[in-house]
Amino acid sequence: MSEALLVFALKSWLVIAVALFAAILWSVFRPGARAEMDRRSRIPFASGEDTDGHA
Repeated sequence: MSEALLVFALKSWLVIAVALFAAILWSVFRPGARAEMDRRSRIPFASGEDTDGHA
């Protein structure tokens, strides 16, 4: 019984990990994310006067 439970837990974790990975990919590569990612990528290069206070 415990071996079957262990196999089920490992397979369940694999399904959860794949679903989580797909959700991360979708959130990064969705059509509306490009402008947001571009804005955030410029944060390290912004001077103190140019920022609007958002990180």
